Amino acid sequence: MNPTASPRRKFGWASLVALALVPLLAVAALIGLAWSSESDVKAAVVNLDEAVTVEGQLVPMGRQLAAAMIDKDGENISWTLADAPSAAAGLKSGQYSAVVTIPKGFSAAATSFSANDAATAEQATINVQVSDNSPVTDAQLAQQISNIAVDTINSTLTGSYLDGIYVGFNTVGDQFSTIVDGANQLSDGSGQLAEGTKEATQGATQLSDGMAKLKENGPKLAEGGTQLVDGITELKAGTSELASGTAELRTGVSQLNTGADQLADGVQQFADQTPQLVAGVGQLADGADQLLSQVPAFADGAAQAIGAVSQVKGGIDQFIARVQAPAEGQDLGGLDQLTKGAEGLRDGIAGIDKAMQGYASGTTPLPGEAAGGGAAVAQGVIAEFSCPEQKPDDICDAMRAGFEAGAQATGDVAFAEGFKAGTGTASAAINTERNGVTLLGGAEQLAAGVGTLETAIAKEAETQKGELVAGLQELRTGVEKLETQAAPLVEGAPALADGATQLLDGVNQFNDQITALPAGVNQLSTGARQLADGVSELNSGVGELADGTVELDSGVGELREGAQTYVDGVGQYVEGVGTAADGTLELTDGLVELSAGVDKLDDGVSTFASELSKGADQVPTYTQDDREKLSKVVSSPIERSDSLISSGQIPLVSLLLVAGLWLGALASFIFAHPVPRDIVTSRASSLAMWARTVWLPAAIVAGQGLVLGLVGGIVLDLGVGQTIALIALLVAFATSFVLANHALAGWLGNVGRGISMLLLVVTVALGLSSALGWLAPLGVVSPLQNGFTLVRTWLAGGSGEVGIATVSVLMFVIAATASYLSIALRRRITADQFRRAVTTAA
Repeated sequence: MNPTASPRRKFGWASLVALALVPLLAVAALIGLAWSSESDVKAAVVNLDEAVTVEGQLVPMGRQLAAAMIDKDGENISWTLADAPSAAAGLKSGQYSAVVTIPKGFSAAATSFSANDAATAEQATINVQVSDNSPVTDAQLAQQISNIAVDTINSTLTGSYLDGIYVGFNTVGDQFSTIVDGANQLSDGSGQLAEGTKEATQGATQLSDGMAKLKENGPKLAEGGTQLVDGITELKAGTSELASGTAELRTGVSQLNTGADQLADGVQQFADQTPQLVAGVGQLADGADQLLSQVPAFADGAAQAIGAVSQVKGGIDQFIARVQAPAEGQDLGGLDQLTKGAEGLRDGIAGIDKAMQGYASGTTPLPGEAAGGGAAVAQGVIAEFSCPEQKPDDICDAMRAGFEAGAQATGDVAFAEGFKAGTGTASAAINTERNGVTLLGGAEQLAAGVGTLETAIAKEAETQKGELVAGLQELRTGVEKLETQAAPLVEGAPALADGATQLLDGVNQFNDQITALPAGVNQLSTGARQLADGVSELNSGVGELADGTVELDSGVGELREGAQTYVDGVGQYVEGVGTAADGTLELTDGLVELSAGVDKLDDGVSTFASELSKGADQVPTYTQDDREKLSKVVSSPIERSDSLISSGQIPLVSLLLVAGLWLGALASFIFAHPVPRDIVTSRASSLAMWARTVWLPAAIVAGQGLVLGLVGGIVLDLGVGQTIALIALLVAFATSFVLANHALAGWLGNVGRGISMLLLVVTVALGLSSALGWLAPLGVVSPLQNGFTLVRTWLAGGSGEVGIATVSVLMFVIAATASYLSIALRRRITADQFRRAVTTAA
C-alpha cells in the first residue's frame, strides 16, 4: 500500500528511500568531514634564514624551527618545505592553506641575546600568510601549528640561556670555592708567617746573645790557635824522632830475617841426618840377638864388677856436673851454639845407649874376653862411644870423660862382666818413659825445638837438660842398685836371660817407634821455614812503617803551616764576629716590628677568609638535572600540550547524531502532509487517523536512529553494550522528534517547519560554542537541545542524566499530545471550509 500525503502528491517508495538516506548521508558527510579535515590541511615552510656561529658553534635556528614544524607532520597538518615562489603560487591556488616564512636574519636575531648586550639584542620574527582560497579552519590550524613551533623554539632558546646562567652560577660557585680555598691558604700562610716571624724574632734574640758571646770569646779562640801552633811544632819534633827510630827498627828486623833464614837451613840439615839415626837404631836391634848368647857370661862377670861400681858411680856424678855446668853458667844467648849443644846432647845420649846395649848384648866383645884387662875394657867403651866430629861441644866431652873414668875403674874380667849388667840397666833407664817421654826421646825433642823463637828455645833447652840430668841421676841410682843387687844378679842368671828377651822386645819396639822421628823432624823444618817467612813479612811491614813515619813527619810539617794560616784566619773571624754582633742587634729590633705587623696582617686575612667562606655558602649550585628542570620551568612556567586544539569526539558526534535525527523528522513532514485530507470525512477515529499519519515517519526516523547509533558506536569505539544503549536512546529520541515536528507542521504548517529549522540551528550553534549564551533560552524549550544534552552527557559520563531524562520524557508527552490534538481538533469544519472543500473537489 502506498500511503498518500495529499490528493495531488503521492508518497512513493523512492520518496521513502530518499527520506531515509538523505539525513544519513548528511550525518555521514559531516562526521567524515570532522575526522578528515585536520589531516588533509596542507601548509608550506619557506626557510630564508642564514645560520650564524656562536662561540665557535654553527647555530641554524631557521632550520631548527622548520624541523620543529615539519615534526608535527602527520598529526594535524602536512607541511612542505618550499621556496618563496612556489609557496606564493600555492597560496594563491589554494594548494597551501598557509605559508610560514622564516626571514633571512632569523638566527642572528634569535641568538642576539648570547652577547649579553641589550643594545644589540632583538626578537626574531616569522611571517604567517593564510590563503584566501582555503577553508577557514585549515588556515587557523596552520596558524596554531606555527605558534606551537615558535613557542617550542622560544622555550628551547630560553632554556639554553637559563642553563647557561645556571652553569655560570656553578662556575661562580666553583671559582668562589677556589677563592675561598686560596683565602684559607692565605690565612694559613699568614698564620705561619706570624709564627715564623715570632720564631725568627726569638732566634734573632738568641743569635744576638750568641754573637755577643762569640765576640767576647773571640780573643780566647785566637790565643788557642797560637797554642795549637806551638803544640804542632812539638809534635813535629816527635815525629822526626819516630822516623829515626823506625829506620833503626827496620835495620834490626832485617838482621832478624837473615837469622831466621839460617835457622831454617840448620833445621833442614838436621832433618836430612835423621835417616842415619833411624838406620843406627836398626843396627842396634840386629845386635840384640847376639846379646842373648852372652847372658851367662855376663852373669858370671857381674860379681866381679861389684867392686868397680863405686868408681862408675863417681864417673856418673862427674858427668852430671859437666852437663849442669853450661845450664848454670851460660846465657843461651847464641841460637847457633844452643842448637849445636842440643844436637850434641842427643847424639851423646844415643852413643851411650848404643855402647851400653852393645856391651849388654855381647855384640861388642868385652875387653876381658879378648885381652883380660880393665884398660882394654875402658878403651872398648871409649871406642864405641864417640861424639859426632862435625859438632863437638862441652857436653860430649863430659860424657866421654865419665865413661873413661868408669872404664879405668874396671881392670879385669869380673869388672867387665859386671859392667855389662850395669850398662843394660843404664840402657833400660835411658829408654824408660817418664812423664810420657824417654831420656833419649827428650834429647831428640830438645834438638827438634830449636826452630822456635829464642825464648822458647831457651825454655825448651832448659827443660830437656833437666830431663837429661834426671835420667843421669836415675842412671846413678841404677848403678847404686847394681852395687847392692849384683850378688842376687849372679844368682838370678836364668832370670837375667828372661830379662834379655824382654830387652830384645824393647829394642824392637824402639826400632818400630823411631821411624816416626823423620816426620817430626820434617814438621820442625816446616815450622822453621814458616818462621822465616813470617819474619820476612815482618821485615816488609816494618819497611812500610818506616815509610809511613816519614810521610807522617812531612804531614805534620804541613799541618803546622795550616795551623798558622788558621790562626791568621781566626783573627779576621774575631773582627767579623764583632761587626756581626752589632748587626744582629739591629736585626732583632726590625724583626720585632715585623712580627707586630704580621700579626695584624694575619687577623685581617683570617677575617677576609671567614667572610668569603660565608659568601661561598650562599652561592647556589645546580646539577645537570636541576638545570634542565629549572630551565624548563622558568622558560615555560605553565605547561601545555603541544598537540593542536581540536573539537572533542563525543560532543561533535552527539551533535551530529541528534541533528541528523531532527533533520530526518523535519524532512518527513515536508514529503508527507501532517494533516490527512479526509480528516473531516473519514469515519476513523482521531486516534487511528493520528497513528496512520505519524507511524511511517516515526518508523523511518527510528530506523535512522538505529543506523546512526551503530555508526556512533563505531566512530566512538564504544563497546557492544554501550552501542546498544546508544541505539535505544536514539530510537526513542527519533520518535520524540517525529512527534514534535508533526505537531509544529500540523498546527503551524510552514511556519512550524521554519521554527523546527530554527531549533536545529540553535542546537548546532550551542553545541559548537558556549559563547552564544544569548541563544540558551531557546534551547530550554527545544526537544532537540534536550536530546543533544542527554546524549552528550551520557556518552561523556557526566552527571544530571536523570533530570535531563525526566525533561525529555516530559517533552515527549507534550509533543505526543500536541501531535494528537493537531489531528483530533481538525475534524470539525465550518460552512466556509466545507464550501471550499466542495469547490476544490469539483
